[in-house]
Amino acid sequence: MAVDPEELRVRAQEWGRSFLLQAPWEPLTERLSLILVAPPADSGLAYSPLAATMWLLLDRPSIGSLPEGLRHPLMTNGVAIERHRGTTSTPAVEIAVRTVEAIEHQLESMGRRDLELRWTLTHAVPISDRLRRLETLSQKSRLLPPDGLERAVRGLWLDAYAASRGLWPLTEDPRQALPAGGELASALLRLACLLDEGSYPPIDWLRSAAAPTRIGMRLGGWLDDLTAALSGDDVAARRTVQANEQALEEVRQIIRERYADRDWLRDPAGYELRARR
Repeated sequence: MAVDPEELRVRAQEWGRSFLLQAPWEPLTERLSLILVAPPADSGLAYSPLAATMWLLLDRPSIGSLPEGLRHPLMTNGVAIERHRGTTSTPAVEIAVRTVEAIEHQLESMGRRDLELRWTLTHAVPISDRLRRLETLSQKSRLLPPDGLERAVRGLWLDAYAASRGLWPLTEDPRQALPAGGELASALLRLACLLDEGSYPPIDWLRSAAAPTRIGMRLGGWLDDLTAALSGDDVAARRTVQANEQALEEVRQIIRERYADRDWLRDPAGYELRARR
């Protein structure tokens, strides 16, 4: 049975506040930050995930007082996972215990997981955050490395262009076009969020988050056709293939506003084939 996202957020926040009063966290309450990352705020979701996801943030000096089962993974990798089953009165919850230092280090990079982290921080909901870590990390997440945005946009544009060339089997055998169609949609939706927000969400929230963006609004109907085509709709498949080039050109025009003279945008096929390093 579907649960309204806002209802899950409320229930998760109530659960989280009581969780912090339990061992081994209660003595560290002043130095802990508990934030709700799923379902995210302002995500446009019509329904919720099966479980809420929280991050429990702490600094490395606080790790020493924790039990070995938590202390070792935190010292080694900066993260430990706890899962709590739901009951009739409480939601199912997954808690990722993370060090602030590990998150700050990750914010120095611009890979897929790093960009998802940036988006997650800007859409998280604080449950208990006396040190205002979420506010600080959210601000840092908006500071991109030099040329970082262009590198990320370029990679997604090249991925979208390559995947678009693999849609040709769509009208004959949608199964053969499924990898290309999924990769194309994902690249376009990430581009949509990246150009508007400077980051993009994990794949769970990608379609909802991209819907109100410029690319999302321009390509909404075409993406709906692509989804139907991959499910076997012959009419939608023909429309998708016929409008494939136009959909890419719509995206190119939006990217061109910022990167007008880049060779990777003007000639993606040639750019990919040229030796670079």
